[in-house]
Amino acid sequence: MTYTIESPDEVWDQVHALPAEAATPFAEAMTLLTHEPWHGEPYHRANPDGALRQLIYGFGHGLIIYVILEQQQRVVIERVLWLEDLG
Repeated sequence: MTYTIESPDEVWDQVHALPAEAATPFAEAMTLLTHEPWHGEPYHRANPDGALRQLIYGFGHGLIIYVILEQQQRVVIERVLWLEDLG
């Protein structure tokens, strides 16, 4: 089963702001969400079966927050983050 990925305009702004090193991990994460959106963890631990999910990508540097609309086979991306190494 394949899901359609939707990203509102403000999410595209977040994607375009990602650093170059995030490009490949982000693309891999999008591929995963297209085929296995339930692979992500629940956003709220108190609601483990909820449609609001989060996916950590890029060796823990990235986070995608999204909603699964199962009946419509759609994934709506709500937020894309990349944390720089503060080391």
